[in-house]
Amino acid sequence: MNSLVSQYRMSASPSPNQVTPKLSSLSHSTDRFGSRPRTTGAISGSYLRYSLWLGAITGFVLSTALWAYETFLLVQSHVAYPWIPYLVGTILFMGVCASAALLTCLLNRALLGIVFWVLAGRLMAVLLITIPLKIAPGVMFILEPGLQSRLPAYVINSTFRSWEGFGTIVLAIFLGILGLLQLTIVDQSVPAVSPAGRLTAYFVFVPIVLLASVMVSDMINQQLRAPMLATNQLIQFAIDHQNTKVDPTIARQMQLSTIDPIASLIDRPRRLFLGKYDETFLQVDVLVDFGGKWVDCTTVSLQPVYCQIK
Repeated sequence: MNSLVSQYRMSASPSPNQVTPKLSSLSHSTDRFGSRPRTTGAISGSYLRYSLWLGAITGFVLSTALWAYETFLLVQSHVAYPWIPYLVGTILFMGVCASAALLTCLLNRALLGIVFWVLAGRLMAVLLITIPLKIAPGVMFILEPGLQSRLPAYVINSTFRSWEGFGTIVLAIFLGILGLLQLTIVDQSVPAVSPAGRLTAYFVFVPIVLLASVMVSDMINQQLRAPMLATNQLIQFAIDHQNTKVDPTIARQMQLSTIDPIASLIDRPRRLFLGKYDETFLQVDVLVDFGGKWVDCTTVSLQPVYCQIK
């Protein structure tokens, strides 16, 4: 009996040559910060598709927040081709954000995600200046070649570079947050069963880009459109008060005498274009096409001060 017990104990105890499995070998090894376990097949494809759509929708929301209301204001102010920045910006922003989201998903690193989204923010800040000053005029020249002889060459000077730098800082901060959070949020959203769970990433991304767009638009878009809106407001005021006596104080405040040299043209259909500007963008010319008759109105600190027929 004692010999049987001894044999059982010997068989139950590990021999010196046996390797005891370690707990760490049974668990997933720890990857670098911000990564998630790699998946294959349908699950991997679902992560890629979700990230691609998340980036594209983020770009669409950012572009819409920056240019949709802008387009409405420009249409109301008779600015020519007001839809070009919105259309071009939407296409480019969707492509840039989709690329950043896709690269973050493919390389599976949150730190790299921050880099990709910060670079996307920098590129979109550059586009905020390049689209209205370079790309939109180029599209206008294709649609209406005669404008090449009318519109000046828009120089991206130091003032625009400072606006671009401000936009870069704002977008880099907010989009860098998206890059940091993307992998974690997508991991929660993709396997979710409920519709609300599937939209978790959008509930985070959309408010962040909306906040960023408000700050950037106030600095860049508002200043670019202000001279044209002010000029159109003065012309419309003159049209509305053609047959009425205007209080002298209001007339001085509105600089109504500015319209006197072009009073015979203001009843015609009009289109407004950005003209020449100084280094500080405080003195800006606005070109007005009154049905083929061109007028050059100079604004100083957003106030029209002189108009003349070209």
